Amino acid sequence: MTPAMPAAPMTRAETNALVLLTLSQVVLFLVPLIVLGQAIGWPASLRLPAAEALPLVAAKTMAVQIGYWGYLLTALAMVPFVVALRRFAIAQGAGGMLADIMAAFGIAAAVLKTLGIVRWLIAMPTLASLHAGTADPALRAMIEMNYVTLNAYAGSVGELLGVQLFSGFWLILLGLVLHKAGLRINAIASVVLGIGFALTALRTMVPEMNVLGGVLPPLGLAWLLALAVTFWRRA
Repeated sequence: MTPAMPAAPMTRAETNALVLLTLSQVVLFLVPLIVLGQAIGWPASLRLPAAEALPLVAAKTMAVQIGYWGYLLTALAMVPFVVALRRFAIAQGAGGMLADIMAAFGIAAAVLKTLGIVRWLIAMPTLASLHAGTADPALRAMIEMNYVTLNAYAGSVGELLGVQLFSGFWLILLGLVLHKAGLRINAIASVVLGIGFALTALRTMVPEMNVLGGVLPPLGLAWLLALAVTFWRRA
């Protein structure tokens, strides 16, 4: 039986790309965090009643567009980031089925997040504009019902499945891959974060889990920065 060929080490260009892709997740996420946070109090605004949220979106349409385009780019940039992580795992001898499953969950999380985000680029601003353009209570009530329905469905796809459940599983699997690659501290942090995100998905049954939603994003950004430094030093 012919022995398997050893994996080729990452080139300097590949390592630089991995570091930049890791940092891009931090930089791009700061766009919605800052822009939407100042404009509409995001992410707390996602829990506002339709009668309060729609006028807020109508008044800050440009900021909502800029913020959610940044958020969309974060989700899209996650795909090459995940692919680069898989390449890193292979180069470190930590490839195989575990790395493949990790990549699959990461890409699935990115797709689900994208599906949830796009409603804020087209549907929600349209509903907000229609809501602001009428004084008819019955029409406003119908628009608010559409907002609630769309937010419940697309929010579940993007936030519950993409941001929380699938991202949580991805982080746990990534932690196992990083541990296999010898990055134990980064691995432990990844697994802990992953468990936290996955637990947040239980908020529909356990409302107390909502508290994790305010704690995990800044911890995730710090973890990404530490991971970028680790990749840079490993090079």
